[in-house]
Amino acid sequence: MDTFPLLPDFEISKEYIDPAITVTFENGVEQIRSRWSRSKLLFRLSFSALSSTEKQTLEDFYESHRCIPFLFNYEGKTYIVRFNKPVQIKQIAPNVYNATAELIEFWGVAL
Repeated sequence: MDTFPLLPDFEISKEYIDPAITVTFENGVEQIRSRWSRSKLLFRLSFSALSSTEKQTLEDFYESHRCIPFLFNYEGKTYIVRFNKPVQIKQIAPNVYNATAELIEFWGVAL
């Protein structure tokens, strides 16, 4: 399994996705159950001042892994993740780019 190729800036946010499902009935009674056994993790990565080569590496990795899980190393742990939405890239100067990526923890069977 491939590993995410770039190191993001210090700005990485890690969010726990709540596994609870709540249903409110007509009489006001709520039923709550857990969707999964634990919370999934969502990672938001920021990249600043990427060179054209780094930008191309990010674009190529995204194109080849849009639907394929990969490894992401964070805080000394390795997570199996997938892209949650398309990578966003913004040119800020000639051959200099900022980018963001959103990764979500993947629990399925890797094909």
